[in-house]
Amino acid sequence: MKKNDIVTLVAVTGAEYVGKYSSEDDIGVWLKNPHIVTPQGESLGFMPTVAMTGEVEPSHVCFRRHGIVTVVQTAEAVQKEYIRSSSGIIT
Repeated sequence: MKKNDIVTLVAVTGAEYVGKYSSEDDIGVWLKNPHIVTPQGESLGFMPTVAMTGEVEPSHVCFRRHGIVTVVQTAEAVQKEYIRSSSGIIT
């Protein structure tokens, strides 16, 4: 992964997060502008937070290694929705 790639991080809880890959270290994986993925009818929605009661629109978050199942490139269709949701830009 390269800096600013849009990635999907799957947590041990089953929650999925989409954000821009920033870096990783011994503690965890850092994502910029992370959004939690939520069901929205028959499709997916994005909430600009990582916790329902957490800060809205955190700019940079560390996901601890022990809580991560995997980090993968986000599907192109989902990337487009994430960009639209996080910036208002339609691609």
